[in-house]
Amino acid sequence: MAVCSLSGAPGVTSLATAIAACWPSTPLTVPVLVEADTSGGDVASWHGIDPGVRKGLVSLAAASRTPLPVSVAAEVWTEAGVADASAASAPVLNHAVELPGGLRVVAAPADPLEAGRAVAMLARNPALLRTGRATVMDVGRAVPGSAGAALIRHADIVVVVTDPGDVGHANRLRVCAPTLASLKEDGTRVGLVVAGACPHPDREISQVASGLPVWAHIPHDPTGAALVRGEHRPPGRRRDRLAAWWSQRRDPDSLEWMPLIKAAKSLAELCDDFSGLGLDSKIERAVEASVA
Repeated sequence: MAVCSLSGAPGVTSLATAIAACWPSTPLTVPVLVEADTSGGDVASWHGIDPGVRKGLVSLAAASRTPLPVSVAAEVWTEAGVADASAASAPVLNHAVELPGGLRVVAAPADPLEAGRAVAMLARNPALLRTGRATVMDVGRAVPGSAGAALIRHADIVVVVTDPGDVGHANRLRVCAPTLASLKEDGTRVGLVVAGACPHPDREISQVASGLPVWAHIPHDPTGAALVRGEHRPPGRRRDRLAAWWSQRRDPDSLEWMPLIKAAKSLAELCDDFSGLGLDSKIERAVEASVA
């Protein structure tokens, strides 16, 4: 799965991180976030990952040039007594670090030149990325003709974050929509996520975007964005405090009072259940995550 934008990056990394963190996981299905942004990564800085750690996007790209061994299911490794069966069956996890809370992340270097070379190499050799059962790629800004745009052609699902309320974003979406729609011809499921307040209805946005469906709405959520950056920030707005209080009365561990987390969980569950997303207009539906 790839998460990207067409003009700037309106919360792409935050959304991709939240989706990976909310992805339904099992002992044999370990979600992993791959930061494949050619402009350089942020996750390592957000979470204080030691720059000396040799795991990350660069090591993943280097390993992608080596032919993959014969694939063996995680269940087989488990029966054989291998301790980390998920990593044995999904070599992409060998290049990930584990963040507090358990999310596995393949972080990109901050240097755009280094990150760009790594993404270009992965775009040419994407097989290693497919070894993960739930790999979420943060592609950042996927400009047509770029390494990031080449990489998303290997994804099963592409989520495009856009802000149609902004004239520049709306125009870029209109111009690039035919290219995005062409991905569906290769079997890729493509949908839109509308960031921020948007005065236009979903049907109108979809018409501008060559019929691509709107899968989710994500309002401005500084508390949720701070959470995925590894910062603890109590809700500041009155409506956020009320939502947090009401949610925690029902489930003390719930974070779904945050619009970003609620939308990310819905998207993760939707994408985990492939049921023809983006292929049949009868089952296209938006994930409404807006809060009053």
